[in-house]
Amino acid sequence: MSIAHIALALAVTCFWGFTFVVMRDLLDALPPLMVAGLRVATAALPVLVLVRPPRIAWYWTLGIGLTQGTIQMSLLLFGMDFGMPAGLSSLVLQSQVFFTTFLAFMILGEKPGRAQYAGIAVSGAGMAIIGLTLPGGPTLAGLGFVLAAALSWACSNMIIKLAGTDDLLRLIAWAHLIGVVPLLALSYVFEGGEAVFLQLVDITWITVGELIFLGLISTCFGFMLWSYLLRRYPAYLVTPFSLVIPIAGLISTALLLDESLGPMRLAGVGLVLIGLLLATLRLRARRVVRP
Repeated sequence: MSIAHIALALAVTCFWGFTFVVMRDLLDALPPLMVAGLRVATAALPVLVLVRPPRIAWYWTLGIGLTQGTIQMSLLLFGMDFGMPAGLSSLVLQSQVFFTTFLAFMILGEKPGRAQYAGIAVSGAGMAIIGLTLPGGPTLAGLGFVLAAALSWACSNMIIKLAGTDDLLRLIAWAHLIGVVPLLALSYVFEGGEAVFLQLVDITWITVGELIFLGLISTCFGFMLWSYLLRRYPAYLVTPFSLVIPIAGLISTALLLDESLGPMRLAGVGLVLIGLLLATLRLRARRVVRP
């Protein structure tokens, strides 16, 4: 990867790490399905300008809309609502790296080299150490929701690779438009009927700004840049950068949500960074030879 693209990947993942602070604050104001519905609505705003849908088969757009626009964020917010701390959620969500690497091997025949395997192993050890230091006692249900969200993200990565389009902003915007009505309908049914929409009357401008940041900036433009990197490089080179997300998440939650960073946790962060370096070394990757 070029220096510019490494810097781009780092910038996107740092933004996504900070997003967990925003999501935690939004969940204090609104229920999870409502937050997810408003998030996809703001992420779909570019459709107002980019009226024409992307020139790919409709099922690719639908697949991305379901995995990335609807399922992933809903499961993540449910996990946090069930008691998963923001910092731990940012960490567990990065199991998508392992899910993506496995799916890329099974579907695309992308086989990483030894450096990539070592990098993922070292980073995984670092995440395990960080996870052991995080307080909160999350419920098994909450942990399961976040792991399922990670799998959904990995599926989205594969769909983007298979879709084969460079019209990424249009694709991301239209994909998120798909989830608006289903999520708001689910919020109506399961989160209080008309009463849940009455909560919107009392939201503050800070909440509106957080929704714009979460949907338009972090989701739409963030995933557009992430998808660009996935289209340009093999999945095993791009996905390890998402391991920066828990580092940025832990730092931002420590500063803004009073989640402490002790020596053991800092050691885990160091291992994640070392693993990231190993996973992105420019070594020749091996490919599976198909008969």
